[in-house]
Amino acid sequence: MVTFLDKAGSAEALAQFLASAQSDPNIAGLMILAADGNGFAPEVLDPILQQVTKPLFGAIFPAIIHGGQTLTIGTLVIGLPVAPRIVTIRELSRLALPRDLLEELGEPNGAPGTAFMWLDSFSQAADALLDVFYNHFGPALRLLGGGAGSLDMRQKPCIISNAGLLDDAAVIAVLDLPSGIAARHGWVKLAGPYHVTESEKNVIHSLNWRPAATVYSAVVSSVAGEMPPPDRFYEVSRNFPFGLQRYGVERIVRDPFLVDGNSLICVGDVPQSSLVDILTGSKESLLVAADEALMIAESRLAAHGRATTLFLVDCVSRMLFLDDHFAGELALMNMPGVEMVGALTLGEIAGTGRDYPVFYNKTAVVGVFDR
Repeated sequence: MVTFLDKAGSAEALAQFLASAQSDPNIAGLMILAADGNGFAPEVLDPILQQVTKPLFGAIFPAIIHGGQTLTIGTLVIGLPVAPRIVTIRELSRLALPRDLLEELGEPNGAPGTAFMWLDSFSQAADALLDVFYNHFGPALRLLGGGAGSLDMRQKPCIISNAGLLDDAAVIAVLDLPSGIAARHGWVKLAGPYHVTESEKNVIHSLNWRPAATVYSAVVSSVAGEMPPPDRFYEVSRNFPFGLQRYGVERIVRDPFLVDGNSLICVGDVPQSSLVDILTGSKESLLVAADEALMIAESRLAAHGRATTLFLVDCVSRMLFLDDHFAGELALMNMPGVEMVGALTLGEIAGTGRDYPVFYNKTAVVGVFDR
């Protein structure tokens, strides 16, 4: 992969990068990762994107990653050595996703392949889209991606395509490239399990037949002190996520970011009748987990080659939790001769090729590629 980085995050620099890539015969397709601080808007970006004839896809995130740096302003253009097959899905939250949605991506051909999936994190359609993806491809493809958008929690155009900048949308790109992918989070049980007795998509109404906010606040206040008012809820809740229990594997983390009366609103669905724990973590446990994800990802690529590109999809709330220690997580990922790129996302997506793909929160997802 070939990368172009503009730390100023200007539309003019992006146009120059795309023009250069357009004329490069070694670049077959493009992925664009942009920081929300750029302030990109459709009226500026659409004419630039619509001039590109090579297939492109990407998204806007709270921050992007290049090398050991986290950038809240900047644009990363990644030139791909193979042409991606791309599906763009509009009106994601209002669409009943048909089973044949991904037919134009073709059928699994038995060759090692990887898909990228970027979606508007405020569409609340990640789990439904993953169902459609797995029904079409099964475990044949490895999958890497996450939720795009802004930390201001307002929905706005954040999905990048040849057609322009889109909101309430998703893009899936399939590349004939082998990869090794792994996900780890490092959060551990504080209390539970609790039966999710009433929920609707990403909103938990009751736990053990009691108001969800009451149950959660009682546990968290016992270790963190008095809960703040609702408008400052996330200042504390980001340190105490939920963990959806799974048999024999690491929990799926769900991040409660808003309180609405007696209900808790999470990033990602929490199925009714599931069992959840309230989790906690330390900076050390999160760093160890990220290191484990890297080692596992490398081992899964080993049959195809050695890593030359590392793609990190990391939760922006992990960065907020780790604070100054987040630089240590990036340092753990630094390998000689391997270029690191990635994004800080609002939810992370991983499919290892061994199990069902998952939409995570507060998790480090590592993908390594041999070119």
